[in-house]
Amino acid sequence: MVSDERQSASGGGFGSRVRLSVDRVQTYRWGLRVAGSVLALGVLIVILMSPREGPLHYLIPILSFLLLWVMTIFMAAESRIIHVRRERDYQGALRARNLQLADMAMRDDLTQLCNRRYFYERLQRDLEEARGFERPLGVLMVDVDGLKRINDSHGHKVGDAVLVAAAKLLRDHTRACDVPARIGGDEFAVILPEADKRGAQAAARRIANAVKQGVLCEDRGVCVRLNLSVGVSGFPWGGDDVDAVMRSADEGLYVAKQAAGNSQEGLPRHAASPASDV
Repeated sequence: MVSDERQSASGGGFGSRVRLSVDRVQTYRWGLRVAGSVLALGVLIVILMSPREGPLHYLIPILSFLLLWVMTIFMAAESRIIHVRRERDYQGALRARNLQLADMAMRDDLTQLCNRRYFYERLQRDLEEARGFERPLGVLMVDVDGLKRINDSHGHKVGDAVLVAAAKLLRDHTRACDVPARIGGDEFAVILPEADKRGAQAAARRIANAVKQGVLCEDRGVCVRLNLSVGVSGFPWGGDDVDAVMRSADEGLYVAKQAAGNSQEGLPRHAASPASDV
């Protein structure tokens, strides 16, 4: 879960970077002012001490004027460079902060998977692309079995540990291009780009085989086994819009929950049924 300390720390980091940039600019400006004042005072002393007659009487003021003119140009250029650097630092910090906030907005606090809103937005976009380019798209619906019983028997801390373990299993056993998400209390889903029916069923089997290994969730001395059921759907075999595809995946999930054991039963038309009861 993203703690308040993490959020405040990230916000503080942005503010500190901006304050550091401003402090640096102020230091440079004061340095330039001091240098300019010292130079002007030195030129004035040289003029006053210069001989009243001879070539140096005219040459020293001219050279002093040229020196002051060059120093003025240098100070103006330096001030502009400092201003540009400050703006660049500020804009970079602002972009980083905005990206961080956008990432936090699409994440589930507990599992750090994508949340429900992002999942459905992404599924809608990916379905439109799949239709446009005539490519398949797989979707898995995953449910943590017995979570209510675990919460009632062992408390919500243990239930949270089970959800975190389920999220980790989905991350570890899906491809880098896949999009696992938590879409409800004990419900997860995975978008499988360019996965046809066979590929989506293979992804469901990978998850089922991982559960077969006996994933243990521990919290404060309490140890429970992770139990998952998976339903499979996708485009075009499960429907051509979000509602149809998710309804098909939910039907497959229902079949999986009815199956006993963690085995592959006969695959329904739109769903695999890797239910687990380890």
